[in-house]
Amino acid sequence: MSHYRNEKLRRAVASLPCQAEDCGIEGQTQASHSNQLRDGKGMGIKAHDYRLAALCVACHQQIDQGRDLSRSERQERWDEAHRRTIGLLFERGLVVVK
Repeated sequence: MSHYRNEKLRRAVASLPCQAEDCGIEGQTQASHSNQLRDGKGMGIKAHDYRLAALCVACHQQIDQGRDLSRSERQERWDEAHRRTIGLLFERGLVVVK
């Protein structure tokens, strides 16, 4: 399986404010890849670039390694941030369907 990579998409996601619930920090956002196998994640392989969430450094770390959250809570938070990120990309015209 070939992994989808798109630098423009990663830059667009990183330009958004953090999409974690109750955060919204701007200027420190990263394009956070999914950690789930269903999204193409593998040993030493990041998930597809279309499975990104705009997360600040602190939220990214909490969702990736947060000891205060269960695995299902981390997945749920990442999924919600991903949905918000995709919606915002379309709302701002950063993703356009041709």
